[in-house]
Amino acid sequence: MSEVALQTGPVLVTGATGFVGGHLVDRLLQQGVRPRVLVRDATRLRSEWQRRVDVVVGDLTRPQSLATAVSAVETVFHCAADVRTWGKPQDYEAVNVHGVRHLLDAIASQRARPRRIVHLSTVDVYGFPQAPCDERCALRPPGFGYGDSKLRGEQLLRETAQRVRLPYTVLRPTNVMGPGSPFIDRVGQELQRGLMLRVSGGRADAGYLDVHNLIDVMLWAAQAPQAHNAVFNVADPQAITWRQFLDDLRQGVAGKGWIVDLPYTVAEAAAALMEAPYRLLGIEQEPLLHRLIVRIFGRTCGHSAARLAAAGAPLGRVTYAESITASVRWFLSRQKAKVDA
Repeated sequence: MSEVALQTGPVLVTGATGFVGGHLVDRLLQQGVRPRVLVRDATRLRSEWQRRVDVVVGDLTRPQSLATAVSAVETVFHCAADVRTWGKPQDYEAVNVHGVRHLLDAIASQRARPRRIVHLSTVDVYGFPQAPCDERCALRPPGFGYGDSKLRGEQLLRETAQRVRLPYTVLRPTNVMGPGSPFIDRVGQELQRGLMLRVSGGRADAGYLDVHNLIDVMLWAAQAPQAHNAVFNVADPQAITWRQFLDDLRQGVAGKGWIVDLPYTVAEAAAALMEAPYRLLGIEQEPLLHRLIVRIFGRTCGHSAARLAAAGAPLGRVTYAESITASVRWFLSRQKAKVDA
């Protein structure tokens, strides 16, 4: 299966300094596309992108800074989001809800509209159910800042885009992994020499999605007729449990850390107890364990991508084995660079 190529005019990428947005910019550059990137801090752009991208300094929380970014673009990839697992509700709201509104308002004010906006949502909008969901499932606020705000942001985008006649595609990825993933970095460090939680034997589906496979779907969604005003879950075809993922990553990084296995109810109770003083006192530092972590590891993340497959999207070009190998290679090189520094 070959890479998907983007056949379109000017492109805007938000969140270019993030994990997914950075991989998207890399792919576009490889294809000879010169993307426009919206960034808050231009000094965070990679040195190899210099003079190869058009930089617009702006912020989703500052509406007046967005007009230049959206002017005369044919495709918008909205990757920017506050994706932290621990944060203040108002911070998530500012970027993941109000930021979406500001971006859409800026687009609506233009005389020429993009042909499509591809919006990255999340499967967290299903609320961490025990059974996997497809796109027909009811959306349920998960009760955590990130998922709650992403749900409101997605609903806002769909309602507004339909009202202003802006073609869109909403993608709900599962857990995006691969080289450069903050999740790989965080879990890898715990497996190397720390303490790692496994819930109920790690039987839950990890919803493993390689970032390159997500980029394939994003490029397809930007131009496929069957993606017009559509919503899709995005997941790799191979089902990977948390146990398999943790075992494979631990072996790859030669981990000597401890894995503590707790039943779901015990892990949930312990997490609630540990996070309580942080919430009560408004402590910004993330506690060692909190309920969102338990939900991620203890409830299925393996939601169905059957609708996406039926629509003809490219799925699973990079296999799980290839992805975990590349992730380990990236993690070890990152650790070596830290030591050398």
